[in-house]
Amino acid sequence: MQVDKYLFRKRETPTLIDSDTASDDTTAITLASALTNLKAITVVAGNVKFENEIKNAIFTKEYLSLNVPIYAGSRRPLLGIWRTVEEVHGTHGMGNINQIEVKGSVENEFASDAIISLARKYQGELEVFAVSPLTNLALAFLKEPTLPSLIKKIWIMGGAFSRGNTSPLAEFNFWTDPESAQIVLNAGFDITIVPWEVTEESAIVYDDEWEEIKSLGTRRSYLFIKANEIMREFSKSKEGLDGSVHPDSLTVSISYDNSIAVKTSKFYVNVETCGMSRGGMLVDWYNMTGNKPNAEIVLKADREKFVKLLISVLSA
Repeated sequence: MQVDKYLFRKRETPTLIDSDTASDDTTAITLASALTNLKAITVVAGNVKFENEIKNAIFTKEYLSLNVPIYAGSRRPLLGIWRTVEEVHGTHGMGNINQIEVKGSVENEFASDAIISLARKYQGELEVFAVSPLTNLALAFLKEPTLPSLIKKIWIMGGAFSRGNTSPLAEFNFWTDPESAQIVLNAGFDITIVPWEVTEESAIVYDDEWEEIKSLGTRRSYLFIKANEIMREFSKSKEGLDGSVHPDSLTVSISYDNSIAVKTSKFYVNVETCGMSRGGMLVDWYNMTGNKPNAEIVLKADREKFVKLLISVLSA
């Protein structure tokens, strides 16, 4: 099936992507650099071994010829036991890209400090794509409590309503560091959350679309295919889905074109930090707590529009 092209024009909005770089993170970086004025990539513990995440971020930057600095952040979540998920992303985190050779290195500044510096530099303009555990952002806020007034918007990929992908209730990013998620959600940022269930439905690339991307023959499309092949097989064989799922990429795409988010609503959101439900997203659907809403949640998204944008960027 041939997907109609989506005509896009790069926005000048300064952005930062906070990433546990593996598979779909590389696609999210591709989209962020093509659609926005990407100023930095920060790396946090999450998907795979931290040293591999760093290498993957540098590889993606060099492969795409990006002129952006990379900052290494927290090598672990604030508290608790956690694990990486190489079974989802491949041994190194880049699917079937096994020869990951890089020339560059990360900056000396710690990622959380870089977030603060960039927020001050682009005061009230910087948007953050938080598509990973929220440790770096939580540490930045704890060091600089005025950060919510300096950052325009945080787009979070995280949380699940009830269908967890890491525990029966919890999505991976919130499960990895629920304390940081709780800190960020209650800090006073302008937040939009794209939860797991919405990405299962609307960030999926079906087999015919996958084949169309493979046939594009561009550097971007090649990176997409090779980096996401193992994740695609995991989605199909282990999660019973009909294609590859790209939650981080959907999050960046919604930030660029808000109309991709078909239905949204504001709620008070918190995160469970204890027991078997650790990492679970608590949505106050009926205002039972009396707390003011602290996040907008995407409840439904336009899958076709997302895929059109994705393919248009990958074809360039």
